[in-house]
Amino acid sequence: MKQKKVLIRKWVFLLIFLTSLVFLTTGLNPQNIHEDNQVIITPSQTGKDVVSLEGKVSLKPEHFTTDDGKKGWKVHIPENRPLPTPCIWNGLVFTGGGFGSYEFYCLDAKTGEWVWQFHTGDDGPTAAVVDKGYVVFNTESCIIYILKAKTGKLVWEKWLGDPLMSQPAVADGWVYMAYPGKDGNHYLACMNLETGKERWKAKIVGDLITAPIIYENSVYITTLEGTVYRYKTQNGKLVWSDKRNATCAPWIYKDKIYVSMREEKEDDTPEREKRQYEGMANLDIKDGKQLNKELWVLQEADYLSYETSSRYAGEQKALDASVGFGSAPAAAKLGQAQGNIGLATVSGVWAYQGSRPAIFKGRSYNSMGNVLRSIDGKTGEVLWEKKYTHEDENIGGRPLTPPSIVNGKIFVGSITGDIICYSVDDGKILWKHNVGEPIRFQPSISEGRVYVATDYGNIYCIETGDKKDDGWNMWGGNAAHNGLVE
Repeated sequence: MKQKKVLIRKWVFLLIFLTSLVFLTTGLNPQNIHEDNQVIITPSQTGKDVVSLEGKVSLKPEHFTTDDGKKGWKVHIPENRPLPTPCIWNGLVFTGGGFGSYEFYCLDAKTGEWVWQFHTGDDGPTAAVVDKGYVVFNTESCIIYILKAKTGKLVWEKWLGDPLMSQPAVADGWVYMAYPGKDGNHYLACMNLETGKERWKAKIVGDLITAPIIYENSVYITTLEGTVYRYKTQNGKLVWSDKRNATCAPWIYKDKIYVSMREEKEDDTPEREKRQYEGMANLDIKDGKQLNKELWVLQEADYLSYETSSRYAGEQKALDASVGFGSAPAAAKLGQAQGNIGLATVSGVWAYQGSRPAIFKGRSYNSMGNVLRSIDGKTGEVLWEKKYTHEDENIGGRPLTPPSIVNGKIFVGSITGDIICYSVDDGKILWKHNVGEPIRFQPSISEGRVYVATDYGNIYCIETGDKKDDGWNMWGGNAAHNGLVE
């Protein structure tokens, strides 16, 4: 009998120990507590009402001068993860620690000095946006956060779903975000910026390419399998949707939508192998109908084909495995991405931006494969094009980032580490600098400085020498991701 009691006691102690271990590991992670009902968490509930700097890693900038005399700084984020587009606001730089990181950082935009740091409840902070003094971002798994931009103080957070492979958009005091629901469907939701209260949600076929795009009274999205949607921002009413094999988030300019699209064709070999092509489409904003009969600047697009042999493909798989995705969860619906944009990893989709154009004075500019082009926004006529070449054949991924346009200049990054500034008029290279690390996310430009993030966990800032180089403060230009560049 005594031996039996001792055995029972041992099992009780073991159970208590395991329960305590689970609690200490998960803490107050909303992913574990609020998975079923999307409860809005506020600072009083999490204990995060004050952001403590104790125990945080102090980031020290390294200052440098380029070969042509431009001053700059570099900050290394210690997690050594691929970083998204930096967000610039009111003299501050905001960045997550990258795919797999649990940290979100704020730096001084002029000096690179560390200002504050926020520890997230789960991993993979996306590129951030700032609006009305609030910084907004989500993690890959699985929470959206709203913080006070000046202090890092938590305003609210909400568990949405796992995984979250796109980033939020903000306009007029409302946050727009896509997520996988518990019922197997994906949703586009609109939430109050200050409180997190849901205004509406709409069922969509899958996750988004990069982010929602807000223009006037509508929100536009492209889902991974290529469907383009338009919803009313006020009530979430669907205006139209069309399956188009679209390969990037749309850009809206006046009464037209500009978006890249994929075509599949058989080649002339006896095997009749299928090949991927990509070109630019012009859609009517009223009904989504394609206005150009043939895609503009149609070119072969091997980068849209699924591949596993490049270094980038191997890095994507390793990143997925590092956060527990030995194989992708069913909720990711990665079959949609593999069939349309050639990606089958969560980290790959998290970082994908495609051939998204930007419109400046009626001209469309975009990086498609290794070609940066300017085309007439009405006719599709090629005005100029510049090919980017490099010698590393096995690096993988798209050679150029989507363009950022300010002050009559185009800024792009490259997979071999070039930051390049072109003239919008003729594509002439005005200056460039190589940082020696892959740059895959679109640059930001603010108050005469260009900011880029690299695959190796570094943020670089370079003074351009012209204070008018200003206004592209985050991915897509602004919090609505449809930056006004005119």
